[in-house]
Amino acid sequence: MSVPQPSTAQDAELKTGDAVFDSYAESMDAEGAPLLGHLVLYSIFDGQVTRDDLARWFRELDLDEALLPPPLRNVDAFERVTGPDGVRVAYPLDDPRATGPASRHGRRRGRNQLVNSATLMVRPVRRDGGQIVRHVVREVRDEEATSLEYDTRLATCIFHRDNTEGSPEGAGTLEIQPNNAAIARLPEAEQTTVRQMLTDLHDTYQRRCTYLTSDKLRSVVRRYVEHLSAIRVRPTGGVYFVHRQHAQTLGALRTLIKRFGQDSHLVRVPLPDQDEMREMIITAFTTKAKDELDQLAQDIAAAQRSGKAKEAAKLYERFTALKQATDEHSDLLSISLDDTRAALELVKIQLGGLLATAADDE
Repeated sequence: MSVPQPSTAQDAELKTGDAVFDSYAESMDAEGAPLLGHLVLYSIFDGQVTRDDLARWFRELDLDEALLPPPLRNVDAFERVTGPDGVRVAYPLDDPRATGPASRHGRRRGRNQLVNSATLMVRPVRRDGGQIVRHVVREVRDEEATSLEYDTRLATCIFHRDNTEGSPEGAGTLEIQPNNAAIARLPEAEQTTVRQMLTDLHDTYQRRCTYLTSDKLRSVVRRYVEHLSAIRVRPTGGVYFVHRQHAQTLGALRTLIKRFGQDSHLVRVPLPDQDEMREMIITAFTTKAKDELDQLAQDIAAAQRSGKAKEAAKLYERFTALKQATDEHSDLLSISLDDTRAALELVKIQLGGLLATAADDE
Protein backbone atom coordinates (compact mmCIF):
# COMPACT_ATOMS: atom_id res chain seq x y z
CA MET A 1 0.00 0.00 0.00
CA SER A 2 1.79 3.09 -1.21
CA VAL A 3 1.65 6.33 0.74
CA PRO A 4 2.23 9.70 -0.93
CA GLN A 5 5.43 11.30 0.28
CA PRO A 6 6.66 14.88 -0.08
CA SER A 7 8.72 15.60 -3.18
CA THR A 8 12.41 16.46 -2.99
CA ALA A 9 11.58 20.13 -3.52
CA GLN A 10 8.97 20.01 -0.75
CA ASP A 11 11.43 18.27 1.54
CA ALA A 12 14.07 20.96 0.95
CA GLU A 13 11.48 23.67 1.56
CA LEU A 14 10.43 22.04 4.83
CA LYS A 15 14.03 21.78 6.04
CA THR A 16 14.69 25.42 5.16
CA GLY A 17 11.51 26.43 6.96
CA ASP A 18 12.54 24.40 10.01
CA ALA A 19 15.92 26.16 10.13
CA VAL A 20 14.26 29.58 9.98
CA PHE A 21 11.79 28.66 12.71
CA ASP A 22 14.58 27.17 14.84
CA SER A 23 16.53 30.44 14.66
CA TYR A 24 13.41 32.46 15.45
CA ALA A 25 12.46 30.09 18.29
CA GLU A 26 15.91 30.37 19.86
CA SER A 27 15.69 34.16 19.89
CA MET A 28 12.18 34.10 21.35
CA ASP A 29 13.08 31.47 23.94
CA ALA A 30 15.90 33.61 25.25
CA GLU A 31 15.50 34.80 28.82
CA GLY A 32 13.37 37.94 29.02
CA ALA A 33 11.85 37.59 25.53
CA PRO A 34 8.13 38.51 25.48
CA LEU A 35 6.89 35.02 24.57
CA LEU A 36 3.17 34.24 24.78
CA GLY A 37 3.42 30.68 23.54
CA HIS A 38 3.74 28.71 20.31
CA LEU A 39 1.62 27.90 17.31
CA VAL A 40 2.06 24.19 16.70
CA LEU A 41 1.77 22.49 13.30
CA TYR A 42 2.74 18.91 12.46
CA SER A 43 2.71 16.40 9.62
CA ILE A 44 2.98 12.65 10.17
CA PHE A 45 3.73 10.09 7.45
CA ASP A 46 3.85 6.30 7.49
CA GLY A 47 7.14 4.94 8.75
CA GLN A 48 8.36 1.89 10.63
CA VAL A 49 7.59 2.74 14.25
CA THR A 50 6.64 -0.08 16.60
CA ARG A 51 4.75 0.41 19.82
CA ASP A 52 7.89 -0.64 21.73
CA ASP A 53 9.88 2.04 19.85
CA LEU A 54 7.33 4.66 20.88
CA ALA A 55 7.33 3.59 24.54
CA ARG A 56 11.14 3.68 24.67
CA TRP A 57 11.25 7.17 23.11
CA PHE A 58 8.62 8.43 25.56
CA ARG A 59 10.84 7.30 28.44
CA GLU A 60 14.01 8.79 26.91
CA LEU A 61 12.30 12.14 26.32
CA ASP A 62 10.52 12.17 29.69
CA LEU A 63 7.09 12.26 28.07
CA ASP A 64 3.96 11.11 29.90
CA GLU A 65 3.64 7.36 29.26
CA ALA A 66 -0.04 7.50 30.24
CA LEU A 67 -0.59 9.03 26.78
CA LEU A 68 0.91 6.09 24.91
CA PRO A 69 -1.51 4.23 22.62
CA PRO A 70 -2.64 0.72 23.65
CA PRO A 71 -0.66 -2.26 22.30
CA LEU A 72 -1.44 -3.31 18.74
CA ARG A 73 -3.94 -6.15 18.44
CA ASN A 74 -3.83 -8.66 15.62
CA VAL A 75 -7.62 -8.81 15.45
CA ASP A 76 -7.76 -5.06 14.82
CA ALA A 77 -5.26 -5.43 11.96
CA PHE A 78 -7.44 -8.16 10.43
CA GLU A 79 -10.63 -6.11 10.81
CA ARG A 80 -8.99 -3.10 9.20
CA VAL A 81 -7.33 -4.89 6.29
CA THR A 82 -10.42 -6.92 5.37
CA GLY A 83 -12.97 -4.22 6.26
CA PRO A 84 -14.74 -1.65 4.07
CA ASP A 85 -11.67 0.60 3.99
CA GLY A 86 -9.20 -2.24 3.62
CA VAL A 87 -7.53 -3.82 0.59
CA ARG A 88 -9.71 -3.45 -2.50
CA VAL A 89 -8.73 -3.60 -6.18
CA ALA A 90 -10.61 -2.35 -9.25
CA TYR A 91 -9.62 -2.77 -12.91
CA PRO A 92 -11.07 -2.80 -16.46
CA LEU A 93 -11.60 -6.32 -17.72
CA ASP A 94 -9.69 -5.63 -20.92
CA ASP A 95 -6.59 -4.57 -18.92
CA PRO A 96 -6.50 -6.20 -15.45
CA ARG A 97 -3.03 -4.77 -14.84
CA ALA A 98 -4.50 -1.23 -14.70
CA THR A 99 -5.60 -1.56 -11.11
CA GLY A 100 -6.73 1.33 -8.95
CA PRO A 101 -9.75 2.89 -7.23
CA ALA A 102 -13.06 1.87 -8.77
CA SER A 103 -13.90 5.45 -9.65
CA ARG A 104 -11.06 5.52 -12.20
CA HIS A 105 -12.63 2.85 -14.34
CA GLY A 106 -15.79 2.66 -16.36
CA ARG A 107 -16.08 5.24 -19.14
CA ARG A 108 -12.35 5.71 -19.59
CA ARG A 109 -12.09 5.74 -23.41
CA GLY A 110 -14.82 8.19 -24.23
CA ARG A 111 -18.22 9.40 -23.18
CA ASN A 112 -20.05 6.87 -25.35
CA GLN A 113 -17.71 3.90 -24.92
CA LEU A 114 -18.65 1.55 -22.11
CA VAL A 115 -15.95 -0.52 -20.45
CA ASN A 116 -16.75 -3.53 -18.30
CA SER A 117 -14.83 -3.60 -15.04
CA ALA A 118 -14.21 -5.81 -12.05
CA THR A 119 -13.63 -5.12 -8.39
CA LEU A 120 -11.99 -7.47 -5.90
CA MET A 121 -13.23 -6.93 -2.37
CA VAL A 122 -13.54 -8.75 0.94
CA ARG A 123 -16.94 -9.59 2.38
CA PRO A 124 -17.86 -10.93 5.86
CA VAL A 125 -19.16 -14.48 6.15
CA ARG A 126 -19.27 -15.41 9.83
CA ARG A 127 -17.61 -14.89 13.19
CA ASP A 128 -17.58 -16.74 16.48
CA GLY A 129 -15.38 -17.12 19.53
CA GLY A 130 -12.79 -19.05 17.54
CA GLN A 131 -12.68 -17.52 14.06
CA ILE A 132 -13.59 -14.60 11.83
CA VAL A 133 -14.20 -15.73 8.25
CA ARG A 134 -14.35 -13.49 5.19
CA HIS A 135 -14.33 -14.19 1.45
CA VAL A 136 -12.57 -12.42 -1.40
CA VAL A 137 -15.31 -11.61 -3.92
CA ARG A 138 -15.03 -10.58 -7.57
CA GLU A 139 -17.74 -8.19 -8.70
CA VAL A 140 -18.09 -7.69 -12.47
CA ARG A 141 -19.96 -4.64 -13.69
CA ASP A 142 -21.45 -4.86 -17.19
CA GLU A 143 -22.33 -1.25 -18.05
CA GLU A 144 -24.06 -2.11 -21.33
CA ALA A 145 -26.38 -4.60 -19.66
CA THR A 146 -26.44 -2.52 -16.44
CA SER A 147 -25.88 -5.65 -14.39
CA LEU A 148 -23.56 -7.06 -11.76
CA GLU A 149 -22.16 -10.57 -11.55
CA TYR A 150 -20.23 -12.15 -8.69
CA ASP A 151 -17.62 -14.82 -8.08
CA THR A 152 -18.37 -15.21 -4.39
CA ARG A 153 -15.23 -16.99 -3.18
CA LEU A 154 -11.90 -16.52 -4.89
CA ALA A 155 -10.22 -16.95 -1.52
CA THR A 156 -11.06 -17.31 2.17
CA CYS A 157 -9.49 -15.07 4.80
CA ILE A 158 -9.62 -16.60 8.27
CA PHE A 159 -8.55 -14.99 11.52
CA HIS A 160 -7.86 -17.74 14.05
CA ARG A 161 -8.31 -16.29 17.54
CA ASP A 162 -5.68 -17.26 20.10
CA ASN A 163 -7.75 -18.10 23.16
CA THR A 164 -5.00 -19.82 25.10
CA GLU A 165 -4.56 -18.73 28.69
CA GLY A 166 -2.22 -15.76 29.04
CA SER A 167 -2.33 -14.77 25.37
CA PRO A 168 -2.58 -11.01 24.67
CA GLU A 169 -6.00 -9.54 24.06
CA GLY A 170 -6.95 -9.77 20.40
CA ALA A 171 -4.16 -12.22 19.59
CA GLY A 172 -4.49 -14.55 16.65
CA THR A 173 -3.19 -15.43 13.20
CA LEU A 174 -4.26 -14.79 9.62
CA GLU A 175 -4.74 -17.63 7.16
CA ILE A 176 -5.47 -16.96 3.49
CA GLN A 177 -6.79 -19.94 1.52
CA PRO A 178 -6.85 -19.29 -2.26
CA ASN A 179 -9.64 -21.04 -4.15
CA ASN A 180 -7.27 -22.21 -6.86
CA ALA A 181 -10.02 -23.79 -8.96
CA ALA A 182 -12.03 -20.56 -9.08
CA ILE A 183 -8.96 -18.44 -9.77
CA ALA A 184 -7.85 -20.79 -12.60
CA ARG A 185 -11.15 -20.14 -14.43
CA LEU A 186 -10.23 -16.46 -14.82
CA PRO A 187 -8.12 -15.07 -17.69
CA GLU A 188 -4.42 -15.30 -16.96
CA ALA A 189 -3.97 -11.56 -16.47
CA GLU A 190 -6.77 -11.53 -13.89
CA GLN A 191 -5.27 -14.50 -12.09
CA THR A 192 -2.11 -12.45 -11.58
CA THR A 193 -4.13 -9.51 -10.25
CA VAL A 194 -6.06 -11.73 -7.81
CA ARG A 195 -2.92 -13.38 -6.46
CA GLN A 196 -1.25 -9.98 -6.07
CA MET A 197 -4.24 -8.81 -4.04
CA LEU A 198 -3.89 -11.82 -1.74
CA THR A 199 -0.21 -10.98 -1.28
CA ASP A 200 -1.15 -7.37 -0.48
CA LEU A 201 -3.69 -8.58 2.08
CA HIS A 202 -1.06 -10.66 3.83
CA ASP A 203 1.66 -7.99 3.71
CA THR A 204 -0.64 -5.17 4.87
CA TYR A 205 -1.89 -7.33 7.74
CA GLN A 206 1.67 -8.09 8.84
CA ARG A 207 2.59 -4.41 8.67
CA ARG A 208 -0.40 -3.38 10.77
CA CYS A 209 0.47 -6.05 13.35
CA THR A 210 4.01 -4.70 13.60
CA TYR A 211 4.02 -0.95 12.98
CA LEU A 212 1.87 1.95 14.09
CA THR A 213 0.16 3.56 11.10
CA SER A 214 0.45 7.26 10.37
CA ASP A 215 -3.16 7.65 11.56
CA LYS A 216 -2.31 6.11 14.94
CA LEU A 217 0.85 8.21 15.30
CA ARG A 218 -1.08 11.33 14.32
CA SER A 219 -3.67 10.49 16.96
CA VAL A 220 -0.93 10.13 19.61
CA VAL A 221 0.53 13.53 18.74
CA ARG A 222 -2.88 15.23 18.61
CA ARG A 223 -3.86 13.77 21.97
CA TYR A 224 -0.58 14.87 23.54
CA VAL A 225 -0.82 18.41 22.17
CA GLU A 226 -4.42 18.71 23.38
CA HIS A 227 -3.28 17.36 26.75
CA LEU A 228 -1.15 20.51 27.02
CA SER A 229 -4.37 22.59 27.21
CA ALA A 230 -3.88 23.53 23.58
CA ILE A 231 -6.30 25.92 21.89
CA ARG A 232 -7.34 24.92 18.40
CA VAL A 233 -6.64 28.01 16.30
CA ARG A 234 -8.06 26.59 13.07
CA PRO A 235 -11.61 25.19 13.49
CA THR A 236 -10.81 22.09 11.41
CA GLY A 237 -7.74 21.34 13.54
CA GLY A 238 -4.10 20.96 12.65
CA VAL A 239 -2.97 24.30 14.10
CA TYR A 240 -2.84 24.77 17.88
CA PHE A 241 -1.73 27.39 20.37
CA VAL A 242 0.24 26.06 23.35
CA HIS A 243 1.20 28.30 26.25
CA ARG A 244 4.88 29.06 26.89
CA GLN A 245 4.91 26.96 30.08
CA HIS A 246 4.90 23.85 27.87
CA ALA A 247 7.81 24.92 25.65
CA GLN A 248 10.10 22.16 26.94
CA THR A 249 7.50 19.47 26.31
CA LEU A 250 6.94 20.77 22.78
CA GLY A 251 10.67 20.45 22.19
CA ALA A 252 10.52 16.82 23.31
CA LEU A 253 7.55 16.18 21.03
CA ARG A 254 9.44 17.70 18.12
CA THR A 255 12.36 15.35 18.75
CA LEU A 256 9.95 12.43 19.04
CA ILE A 257 8.28 13.15 15.71
CA LYS A 258 11.62 13.46 13.93
CA ARG A 259 12.32 9.88 15.02
CA PHE A 260 9.22 8.72 13.12
CA GLY A 261 11.20 9.31 9.91
CA GLN A 262 9.67 9.67 6.44
CA ASP A 263 9.76 13.49 6.75
CA SER A 264 7.41 13.58 9.73
CA HIS A 265 7.94 16.84 11.57
CA LEU A 266 6.52 19.31 14.11
CA VAL A 267 6.99 23.06 13.80
CA ARG A 268 6.73 25.49 16.73
CA VAL A 269 6.09 29.10 15.74
CA PRO A 270 6.83 31.40 18.72
CA LEU A 271 4.18 34.06 19.32
CA PRO A 272 5.31 37.33 20.91
CA ASP A 273 3.25 38.56 23.85
CA GLN A 274 1.46 41.33 22.00
CA ASP A 275 -2.16 42.52 22.06
CA GLU A 276 -2.86 41.35 18.51
CA MET A 277 -1.58 37.83 19.26
CA ARG A 278 -3.55 37.62 22.51
CA GLU A 279 -6.69 38.71 20.69
CA MET A 280 -6.26 35.97 18.09
CA ILE A 281 -5.84 33.27 20.76
CA ILE A 282 -8.70 34.59 22.93
CA THR A 283 -11.03 34.69 19.92
CA ALA A 284 -10.11 31.12 18.98
CA PHE A 285 -10.79 29.88 22.53
CA THR A 286 -14.07 31.75 23.05
CA THR A 287 -15.38 30.64 19.65
CA LYS A 288 -14.60 27.00 20.43
CA ALA A 289 -16.02 27.31 23.96
CA LYS A 290 -19.25 28.85 22.64
CA ASP A 291 -19.68 26.03 20.13
CA GLU A 292 -19.10 23.42 22.84
CA LEU A 293 -21.49 25.16 25.25
CA ASP A 294 -24.20 25.40 22.58
CA GLN A 295 -23.82 21.69 21.83
CA LEU A 296 -23.81 20.83 25.55
CA ALA A 297 -27.01 22.85 26.08
CA GLN A 298 -28.67 21.02 23.17
CA ASP A 299 -27.60 17.64 24.54
CA ILE A 300 -28.93 18.48 28.02
CA ALA A 301 -32.26 19.58 26.54
CA ALA A 302 -32.46 16.38 24.47
CA ALA A 303 -31.73 14.28 27.57
CA GLN A 304 -34.49 16.11 29.46
CA ARG A 305 -37.03 15.58 26.66
CA SER A 306 -36.21 11.89 26.27
CA GLY A 307 -36.10 11.25 30.00
CA LYS A 308 -32.53 9.90 29.75
CA ALA A 309 -31.49 11.27 33.12
CA LYS A 310 -28.76 8.62 33.37
CA GLU A 311 -26.76 10.64 30.80
CA ALA A 312 -26.41 13.44 33.36
CA ALA A 313 -23.07 12.18 34.68
CA LYS A 314 -21.41 12.26 31.23
CA LEU A 315 -22.84 15.70 30.52
CA TYR A 316 -21.55 16.95 33.85
CA GLU A 317 -18.06 15.66 32.98
CA ARG A 318 -18.13 17.69 29.76
CA PHE A 319 -19.28 20.76 31.68
CA THR A 320 -16.53 20.34 34.27
CA ALA A 321 -13.84 19.94 31.61
CA LEU A 322 -14.98 23.09 29.83
CA LYS A 323 -15.08 25.06 33.08
CA GLN A 324 -11.56 23.90 33.96
CA ALA A 325 -10.31 24.93 30.51
CA THR A 326 -11.91 28.37 30.91
CA ASP A 327 -10.33 28.87 34.32
CA GLU A 328 -6.92 27.67 33.13
CA HIS A 329 -6.79 29.85 30.02
CA SER A 330 -8.10 32.84 31.93
CA ASP A 331 -5.16 32.48 34.32
CA LEU A 332 -2.54 31.72 31.65
CA LEU A 333 -3.55 34.58 29.40
CA SER A 334 -4.26 36.95 32.32
CA ILE A 335 -7.68 37.84 30.92
CA SER A 336 -11.29 37.83 31.98
CA LEU A 337 -13.55 35.47 30.03
CA ASP A 338 -16.76 36.94 31.43
CA ASP A 339 -18.95 36.07 28.43
CA THR A 340 -17.84 32.44 28.55
CA ARG A 341 -18.34 32.28 32.33
CA ALA A 342 -21.85 33.72 31.96
CA ALA A 343 -22.70 31.07 29.37
CA LEU A 344 -21.29 28.42 31.69
CA GLU A 345 -23.61 29.58 34.47
CA LEU A 346 -26.65 29.24 32.22
CA VAL A 347 -25.64 25.72 31.21
CA LYS A 348 -24.94 24.91 34.86
CA ILE A 349 -28.52 25.86 35.78
CA GLN A 350 -29.84 23.73 32.94
CA LEU A 351 -27.61 20.83 34.01
CA GLY A 352 -28.76 21.21 37.60
CA GLY A 353 -32.34 20.56 36.53
CA LEU A 354 -31.26 17.38 34.73
CA LEU A 355 -29.27 16.22 37.77
CA ALA A 356 -32.31 16.79 39.98
CA THR A 357 -34.39 14.67 37.64
CA ALA A 358 -31.76 11.93 37.78
CA ALA A 359 -31.85 12.00 41.59
CA ASP A 360 -35.65 11.71 41.56
CA ASP A 361 -35.45 8.69 39.25
CA GLU A 362 -33.19 6.91 41.72
